[in-house]
Amino acid sequence: MPSAPLLSVRSGWLSALIVTVGLTSALAGGLIHSYLRKDITIAVGGKAVTRATYQRTVGQALAEAGVQLMAGDEVWPAPSTWLREGHRIAVHRAVLLTLKVDGKTVMLTSSAPTVREVVRRRHVVVHQQDRVFPPPGATPQAGMTIRVIRIQHRVIVEQIEIPYQVQSSRDLMTPRGIVRVKAPGQTGLKERAFKITLADAMVASRNLVGERVVRNPLDRVIMIGTQVQVASRGQFADREVLDMVATAYSPYCCPGVDNITATGMYAGYGVVAVDPKVIPLRSRLYVEGYGYAVAGDTGSWIKGMRIDLGFGTKGEAIRYGRRPVRVYILHKQEKKQRS
Repeated sequence: MPSAPLLSVRSGWLSALIVTVGLTSALAGGLIHSYLRKDITIAVGGKAVTRATYQRTVGQALAEAGVQLMAGDEVWPAPSTWLREGHRIAVHRAVLLTLKVDGKTVMLTSSAPTVREVVRRRHVVVHQQDRVFPPPGATPQAGMTIRVIRIQHRVIVEQIEIPYQVQSSRDLMTPRGIVRVKAPGQTGLKERAFKITLADAMVASRNLVGERVVRNPLDRVIMIGTQVQVASRGQFADREVLDMVATAYSPYCCPGVDNITATGMYAGYGVVAVDPKVIPLRSRLYVEGYGYAVAGDTGSWIKGMRIDLGFGTKGEAIRYGRRPVRVYILHKQEKKQRS
């Protein structure tokens, strides 16, 4: 039988061994337990939560977190993927969207993470100049309307008439009151180029980029007789005489007055405005201090015993002013009878 000291030594050694094995097992178990624990992030609909899990796959971690997957939802990475420390799991819920493009409206369900991806999955080609609303990087939300606006740029050319000017000259050899047309005048032509931007075939902007004169206008030239013909009162002794108040006007002298009269005549010297109830239109007249004239126009202010004498320029009309005159009716135009 071994001696007592030997048994004591062996017993102590065995106890130490048991303690060592126990500590080693505990340490190994703790390491394994720590190794199985993972910190992951789960993002659902853009909201992210970080949590610890001991699950082995993405699908198991989602189930543990109470995340239910519906038809059409998209998970990245796939549910069968093995988890790693720091893994980020994204769940994109399928939402109902409206897509408007090329004149068509489409209702669809999509779990795409961005507006850009929704459009891409519908095989819609978006050109560089096209616009997408909401912005391509936006996250789709339930009920959202996505618009792809087609942008086109074009240049159009418009032709614009250039009005001619009326030039008048005095003619000393022509009796006063007679107007001759020396040159009829011709309108010019100008081209303007515009750059237009079309958004879904609607004009969004229009900018002038250039213009050029294709044809210059030619002035209308009229000759105004200034030769004074003095008529004696005896010459018109048998004519109807009216004592009137005269004013003066010229073509384009004021708003609403152009160079065409109520009878279609060209306004100017020798064409006067009257009240047709007093002097019928187209009657031939002689106005003392003015000369021969034709009643060829009317005016809103020419009523009763008033007459408006035509002149070639605004300056001449202003200088004439307002004065009393005696008017001889040389030939009174017959008024048309109503049938």
